[in-house]
Amino acid sequence: MGERVSIESELLEFCRGLRWADLPEAVRRGVVTLSADAVANAVAGRRAADVRALEAVNEDLYGPGTSTVIAGATTSLVGAVGLNAFQVTAYTMCDVYRPGLCHITPEVVPAALALGELYDVDGETLLTAIAAGVEVTARLCDAFNYPVLRSRGWHTPGIAGAMGASVSAGLLAGLDEAGLAGCLGLAGSQAGGTFAAMGTMAVKFHQLRGAQAAVIAALHARRGLVGSPTVLSATDGGLLRAFSDDPRPQALNEDLGRSWRLLDVSTRPYPAASTLQSLINVLLAEDLPAERVNSVEVELPEEAYRLGGEAGWESELRAMQSARYVAAGVLVRRSCWTDLFEESSRNDPVITAFAAQRVRTSRNVDLPDGAVRVTLETDSGVRHLSSDVAQGDPRNPLTPDQLLEKLRRCVAGSEPGRRGFDPRRLVEMERESSVADVMGALRQG
Repeated sequence: MGERVSIESELLEFCRGLRWADLPEAVRRGVVTLSADAVANAVAGRRAADVRALEAVNEDLYGPGTSTVIAGATTSLVGAVGLNAFQVTAYTMCDVYRPGLCHITPEVVPAALALGELYDVDGETLLTAIAAGVEVTARLCDAFNYPVLRSRGWHTPGIAGAMGASVSAGLLAGLDEAGLAGCLGLAGSQAGGTFAAMGTMAVKFHQLRGAQAAVIAALHARRGLVGSPTVLSATDGGLLRAFSDDPRPQALNEDLGRSWRLLDVSTRPYPAASTLQSLINVLLAEDLPAERVNSVEVELPEEAYRLGGEAGWESELRAMQSARYVAAGVLVRRSCWTDLFEESSRNDPVITAFAAQRVRTSRNVDLPDGAVRVTLETDSGVRHLSSDVAQGDPRNPLTPDQLLEKLRRCVAGSEPGRRGFDPRRLVEMERESSVADVMGALRQG
């Protein structure tokens, strides 16, 4: 009998064999959408509150370099990866894989862009590596058995995200089979993050470090410094059992190449928590002046209520997670964009009084994830609003025109935008012959 193939080697053999032309059309469209969305979010995220402080920390830790910070200048490789990852997630409008409550692109895309720029690959090569990384991350969420992982307090982006991003980074670094397995092993040695971080910058730090962990792992492995090739399945310390009391290792490789988990990843049109996207949808659909609304009752699913049902709006991040603030802001402003979460808006007496006095939230355990029920008491009666599927969900995806409108909105007013960067380049990335050229167009002049 031959030697048993490990689950890691089976998965990585599949990833190493991927070719852009062989991917199903739906998968290619999905990867382009996720990648373009991530880059656009990073452009918008350049304006977020904590970026300058993070930039100073990165300069202290890593020093200067030639890697591109999106909508910024250049800095060290690890510093640029961290900044880009933070910018992708800064305004909380990146993707989410709901079965694992995992934001995947903040880890995978910045790591891939950094090595794509370093080795100056073409667009198809970049996107193929991103496809592998997103797919591995989502499958890892399933293999960990997310509800069990979550019950122990773990947060998936810093765990599954770091591992999936290391696959993208390792492929772009040109690692052979053993090198890629060792790269995954090194990423596993850096994986972590818990829900104790919720409401603090640390929740974004999980995503930042997940991306950095991937690049660190890939560059070490390129020099022959590798980790365990059975980092997931090892009897003693394999991560599937270490992070979960009831893992599902079979989920990692079942139907590889036939069923694509990346097609189940949602995008977000609005800068707010993924759990509040349906709330924004239903309120924006109502043509109702805020002064006519006497009270708002927002019913949220269990997880959504736990994350933001009673959250305040004392910081940019907390406001984007707060169901009360988001409901009030959308009704008062009749829009939901990044300016709603700036300090001036968070101190707007009209919005804050509305949130504090007229918005109530409650938990509804019968609602599916991503759903919302809203009761508006108005001067002309009661309105009942509901949505089970947010815009951007795979069951209700953004249209190409809606995606392009979001990309244009993200780029507007940015340094690349002022220099004439066309966001259509992001949705036509497979046509690009040089990732380095695209990154150059995305940085400051």
